Order: sequence, then structure tokens, then C-alpha cells
Amino acid sequence: MKKCIKINKNLAVPAVGILIAGLALFAGRSVQPENGFTLNQYHNADAKFIGDHIITSVDEQVRILDLEGQEVRRFEGTQASWIYVMEDDGGNEPAAESQTTAADSYTVAYSNHSNETHILKLTSDAELMDDQVAVTTDTLAIDPILVQIDEGYLLTNTEIDGTINNPSPDGDNGIYTVRLYHSDDLVNWEYMTDIISRKQNLEDGDIRYLDGTLYYFFEMEDYDKGPSKICVMESADHGMTWSEPKTLLPNEADNEMASCEKTADGWRLYVSSDLACVGESYQGASVYYCDYTDEFEPVELYVKSAMPDNESVRLYEVKEEDGKLYFLFARNFLTDCDFLLRAMDSE
Repeated sequence: MKKCIKINKNLAVPAVGILIAGLALFAGRSVQPENGFTLNQYHNADAKFIGDHIITSVDEQVRILDLEGQEVRRFEGTQASWIYVMEDDGGNEPAAESQTTAADSYTVAYSNHSNETHILKLTSDAELMDDQVAVTTDTLAIDPILVQIDEGYLLTNTEIDGTINNPSPDGDNGIYTVRLYHSDDLVNWEYMTDIISRKQNLEDGDIRYLDGTLYYFFEMEDYDKGPSKICVMESADHGMTWSEPKTLLPNEADNEMASCEKTADGWRLYVSSDLACVGESYQGASVYYCDYTDEFEPVELYVKSAMPDNESVRLYEVKEEDGKLYFLFARNFLTDCDFLLRAMDSE
């Protein structure tokens, strides 16, 4: 079995920093600033891009940061542990009911430990417009997803009945059920169906809606921080029925999904995975990408990203814009839980 050798960053980083600074001064150059930001020991629970800002939560309080890591808003009284920003948000309500124009608002779903899933509306300047409970559940519901389709809006959350995050391969896992709801107005929600239910951890879900087909991507974990698959399911009838899961990555490592996006040639999946240090979970994970055909046949798997600081990663989201890739992630999530943004040219 491969043994992963860890470096004590608390000792190594200052020494390396002094060495680099010395070499730069010797060469007559200043040290280049990092391409992004680092917030040490930030201890946030989740994070997503929202326009030219970032939405995150610390102690379940929603905060808005700019791309330099400066806090520009915090919303007292909010309770959010899992956050999802609707794709192409802004002016998502029917025109007759909307109070804003097409680019003036963002719509966010979030869930908390009070068994509530909320719909949060923000202006383009990240001012709070509305915060309403969409669904209340009898047990904990995690990982909300919000998507607009031709017939309105779909909302999911993942309800857990029994053990939450079972830590042992011999333990008794809870039943994880991904429930689907529909709304015409983002206010009144009606239960539609269950997408999938398993006595396994179902986490990190995401949905894409393309040409009338819904694609549900998710992680299926044997036990918490253990080996996990990345899967996709499809629906051609607006979410009423779903295909069986198709495995995109097998459960040979702890694969934490960040995003799967359509490309010109098929699909690209980004994960943080402890593939090189199996068993280390977040502490031993790096960012990889995988390419697939339109039919999700593998083209290239586990290509390690050239993202700066690509170690001990829990990846929240990847965003591509103007030829640049932006990575939002935690470092040493289970200990220091630093919060980082890094940017690089597209891969």
C-alpha cells in the first residue's frame, strides 16, 4: 500500500516563505502575490460563487465576500449549512410578478440543522430581498439544489433517516433520500417524487437542465469519508421518472464532486479526491478533472489540476470565465479549515 508522507505546514511554510523572499530580493524582484485569497482558520461550512461575489456560511450565518476575500455583507438571523446558487439566476420569476429586471437578482437555496430548506433572494449588489422557508422536513435534509426548467422550478434536498455520516464500514448507515419538489413561483412548493433512496451516503448533488433533459450528478459514499462513486441519473419527463445511476468514477477513493459542466466535446467533471492517499479523505485530497463524451463514456480520468496549492483540498466549486478557472475550496477542512480562492488559465 502506498504511504503518504505529510509535511508539517506550520513549520515548512514560514521557512519556505523566507527562502523564496530571499531569492526574490537577491534577483531584484518582489514576490508575486497569490492569485486569489487565503482566509486562515475561517471554518466555513459551504461556499459558492454568486455573480462577482462569493456566498458562504460561518456558524450557519450567511456571509457575502468579494473576490479579494473581504466581507461585504452578513445576514443576522440566517441559519445555513448547505448552499446552492441557481444557475443563470436573476429575474427568474415570471415577468408579471418580478419586481426586478433580468440581471438584478440572485436566487439561492439553503438548508440548515433546523430541518428547513429556504429560498433566499438577493439583489445584484448582494442586498437581502427575501428569505422564506420552502420546505420543512421531519429529519435533517442536506444539499439543496435549485434549477429553473420550462415548466417552473425544481428544488431538491436529501433527507436522512437514521445515522448521519456513519463513520465506519461496519456501521449502520442511515437511509438517504433525494426528494424533488416543484413550484411555479419559488414560494409554493409541491412534492413530486424521490429521485433516489439508498442506505448509503448520497451527497454533493448537482443538476443540469439541457435541451429538455435533467442530469442529476451526485456522490454515493460507502461510509463517511470512505470510498465513494460519482454517478449521474437522467430524466426526460421534467423529473417525474429517472434512469438508474450510471457510474462516472468508481469507489476506489473518496471522490468529492464539485461540478460537472457541459463542454463542446461532452462533459467535464471536477472532484477533490484522495486517490493518491487513499484513506486520508479531505486531508489527503487534490483536485482532479475527468472528461467524458456526450453519453458519459470516459475519455480521460483523474487528470490532476494545475491549480495552485493543490493539496489537502475540499473543493466547493469551480467557475470558468474569460479564459480563467476559479477554484473555491477549503484547505485542511477537518482541522484548520482555511478558506481559499485560486485562479489560473483554463485547462
